[in-house]
Amino acid sequence: NVALILAIYHLNKFRYKRFYEQVFQLSFDDFLTYLKSFLVLSMEHHVLISLQTFLRDIKRLIKETSWDIDFNVEHIKIYNPSICIDFLSTLPCLEDNELTQLIEQLDELLTVSYQLNTKKQRKLAQFQSYFLFNDILNDYWVKPLSDEERLFYYPLYLWWQITAVVPLRPREFLLTQRNCLTEKDGKYYLTLRRNNLKGKDKGVSHKISEDYYLTTYEVPFKLASEIINYLELTKDLSSTQLDTLFVTDSHYRKWKRVTGTKNRFLTYSNLNTILKYFFNEVVSQQYGYFVHHINFPNKLDEHEINFIHIGDTRHIAMINLIAEGASPVTAMLLAGHDSVTTSSHYFSNLSQFIECRSYQLYRKLTNSQTSYAISKTQHKYTVNKNYVSLDNKGRCYSPRFAEGDYSDCLKVISSHAELGACTSCPFYRKAGKDYFSMDKSFKKSIDEEALIVDEAIKRVRRGKGNIEDIGEALLKLKTVSHSYQEYLTEKQLSLQEFSNGEKEVY
Repeated sequence: NVALILAIYHLNKFRYKRFYEQVFQLSFDDFLTYLKSFLVLSMEHHVLISLQTFLRDIKRLIKETSWDIDFNVEHIKIYNPSICIDFLSTLPCLEDNELTQLIEQLDELLTVSYQLNTKKQRKLAQFQSYFLFNDILNDYWVKPLSDEERLFYYPLYLWWQITAVVPLRPREFLLTQRNCLTEKDGKYYLTLRRNNLKGKDKGVSHKISEDYYLTTYEVPFKLASEIINYLELTKDLSSTQLDTLFVTDSHYRKWKRVTGTKNRFLTYSNLNTILKYFFNEVVSQQYGYFVHHINFPNKLDEHEINFIHIGDTRHIAMINLIAEGASPVTAMLLAGHDSVTTSSHYFSNLSQFIECRSYQLYRKLTNSQTSYAISKTQHKYTVNKNYVSLDNKGRCYSPRFAEGDYSDCLKVISSHAELGACTSCPFYRKAGKDYFSMDKSFKKSIDEEALIVDEAIKRVRRGKGNIEDIGEALLKLKTVSHSYQEYLTEKQLSLQEFSNGEKEVY
């Protein structure tokens, strides 16, 4: 395409040589070669207008950014950060701190762009894709794989198992040390590296010991056993120069190649390659899913999935922490998050995340013989159209209350400590309201409680609040989040019963 060719040759050569040649470790001509090759290979997955937008982004990066310690892309208009990330992760110099910093900032920008641009707001289909990916990966992993195949995908498997729970940046995960696992009193503990650079006033030392600090988490036996197995399978392979958990020999064997002389650690580029191979060889070819790389649909049909990015798991972990929160660790993580805009984004996605999680649980219920307890603390049961009219003209849909059993009432305590408060009961509905008519009310409650958490976080960051305030707000948010998920699961099960002719649902 003529427009693409002209755009490539209008890159600012002077700015590139001054600020980027040393960072990318590529001459201007070599950089153009990588750029043209990437464009040719991307035409299968991206429409012309997307590639044109990407090229304008690259031109803007080179033209408007001076590379120094305060490098920041927040004030530059980047319209397609996901393709920029894909391109930069193909460059051979990805071990450099500066390039990793750029990719991580683009990843943050990708998240923020979903929030600020309603057209790009994360759709339910994207959350569905995360859950689908999880199911496919776990199903694939228990299959009898050859050691060579399992070793190639091991970094991807552990990336998903760890970073979808602990909100790590890709580089933090990839720099996990070889001796990361310890055992004490029958429990296993995983030590991870966290970036020490919070705020623009801190410089980069380019030393792992100074730029990162170590933090330890207790992990379940299943995850610990997978790490132990990986260590055993790779014990005879060459260690990386940084003595990281992941070795590189097993990666390059995929193409009958040997590790190069610069074997510092398994890079973002390597992990990104593994992810793309998994989507192509496993998700698409073995499981028969059609993968949407661009123009993600609002709703996924059967055997469709959206492509996900390496940086997505950090945001999944944060949203899940908020939904399951109320712990001091969660409060500390949120209080220390380095982007107010990004943390607000997590709250804006919370109700969709809960809807999707509920839908996935429902699918597993209807597609298998396994039973699922919606709540460990309170037995739930399907509610039909029967209700008892109350003195305040409201409706009570509790089957127990209808039979004169007040046990459901005694489980309810209002925010004002009133025992048996009808308006705080999950079985109560206003006059004329059916039982399954509360979707908007639940969403509104979640938004209101999330706003309180967000405000508590901002007060702590300004030095005017306490960590305990975040924990208290999270506890209330967790309660309404769980109520919403239980409500949605009940609704879906009741609709299934109705479709089978078992019960009428209102």
